[in-house]
Amino acid sequence: MLEPGVIPAGEPQISVGILLPEDRYTSVELCLPAETDYQLEFSGRFFLLEPGKDFFFKLSGSTIAFRLNNKEYQATGSIKIFPIKSQTLPQPQSGIQVKNVISGRGFHWKKYIHVTLPGTIILQSYKQHLLLINELPLEHYLMCVATSEMGAACPPALIEAQTIAARSWMLANVEQKHRHLGIDVCNDDCCQRYQGSTFLTEQSISGALNTFGRVLMYKNALCDARYSKSCGGVMEAFETIWGGSGHPYLQVKADAAEEPAEWEKPLSKAEHFSKWVNSSPYTFCSPSVIPEKDLKKYLGSVDERGHYFRWQEEITQQALTANINRFYSIAAKTVIKIEVVQRGGSGRAKKITVHYLDKNDRLQKLDIADEFAIRRSLHKKFLYSSAFIVEAEGSGAGGIPQRFILKGAGWGHGVGLCQIGALGMALQGYSTKDILLHYYPGSRLQNIYVMEKA
Repeated sequence: MLEPGVIPAGEPQISVGILLPEDRYTSVELCLPAETDYQLEFSGRFFLLEPGKDFFFKLSGSTIAFRLNNKEYQATGSIKIFPIKSQTLPQPQSGIQVKNVISGRGFHWKKYIHVTLPGTIILQSYKQHLLLINELPLEHYLMCVATSEMGAACPPALIEAQTIAARSWMLANVEQKHRHLGIDVCNDDCCQRYQGSTFLTEQSISGALNTFGRVLMYKNALCDARYSKSCGGVMEAFETIWGGSGHPYLQVKADAAEEPAEWEKPLSKAEHFSKWVNSSPYTFCSPSVIPEKDLKKYLGSVDERGHYFRWQEEITQQALTANINRFYSIAAKTVIKIEVVQRGGSGRAKKITVHYLDKNDRLQKLDIADEFAIRRSLHKKFLYSSAFIVEAEGSGAGGIPQRFILKGAGWGHGVGLCQIGALGMALQGYSTKDILLHYYPGSRLQNIYVMEKA
């Protein structure tokens, strides 16, 4: 596994979680490619697998049951499936196909897709559920990340910038959310979106090869190069979303060559942010640069068609109350008001107070002070971002609102590289370096390892 703060001298191998215990899988179907020979290993025994064959694995108590060569087996430890001859480079849709994998775990875009994984597959039992891990070289992983996060139609400068940001974030390795599972990252948006070679293209292969081993550095440390889909016109500071002291290269900054006239500072002030979210300034991620009707051809295959720069959601009183009660044991009867108490520099909510009546009609308050929790609490499908204003409508008996209108900016946390903004820059002719230094000011590019000669 990767070690935080350690700059590797050569390309590392990494472990990616594909099926996690929280997904609650007890069975999985794998389909082997017809053109590659694979072996299966468990308990020191090796089996040559028939190319093009489907295999079904199912938990049986603490063991994993499967059928091979007309015989039933039960593995008490890990099952490892790997190609006999390792590929120099993964090819589009090469590897083992895993059926019905969650994409968008816990988010409003959640769906199930088939993914094809290069490298090695490891199956384990973990607390009555299956854990499926993909082991592969870091650069092969990055080739797949680029067009899992964004589409193949993106200009080379965007794909290269995305690849360098993903490599830097991965090697900085500061979060280690899943270290207890023995993996470096998961396959989804809580880490980086990875769908194997399913959507791999020649462009994303070239993006990794052209930037092989290149990372963002600040002073003598790897940059924790965060990124999101759309900042909504202004990038957010690291500390607003994750707390702590922050990073100089992850700061509040306009996603534009010049600060837009509509940006009245500070956006942490309610009246300034209200004007901002109701405006359409000219920024790299705005529809003025890329019309939203054209975005679909550039976005990742599982991204939804929608309004990324400015959006609006209507939430009924019943739906909002039910969702808040789902996450907090407060037994709220009705929500009276949603108050944004504190905002960051891009206007993203850092803290909100929900004023509500309990079952005895007593006025109560609930404070929510976390960007992720705010987005999760206010909508059953997870809000696009925490950069929003709230309008209450349809007051009934006692002045209780019947619905709430949320008007917002951007998709995601807004820190670091704005993917749609970086796309806008690339389409306008900015270079890979220009893009990265815009989103990570004060950083520098450095090659930390080189490709080994065959």
